Amino acid sequence: MFSTLKIIAKINKYDDILEYNQHPELLEKVDSNFRVRLGFGLHHGWAIEGAIGSFFKVDASYLSPNVNMAARLEAATK
Repeated sequence: MFSTLKIIAKINKYDDILEYNQHPELLEKVDSNFRVRLGFGLHHGWAIEGAIGSFFKVDASYLSPNVNMAARLEAATK
């Protein structure tokens, strides 16, 4: 929980990131009510990390019942 608060505090601290809220070209392309939302899921238990993707793009994914339950809880509490 503490790491989540630290991440949010760091994001709100950097002026470079906050400038995107006022960037004119971006504001033209998105709805005026658009806001970036962050979701965090924390699991406790074992997990297997694996690379998923193609030659051009590879993403890391974590698989286990523990990770699956954390993802479902995070999605249900948005």
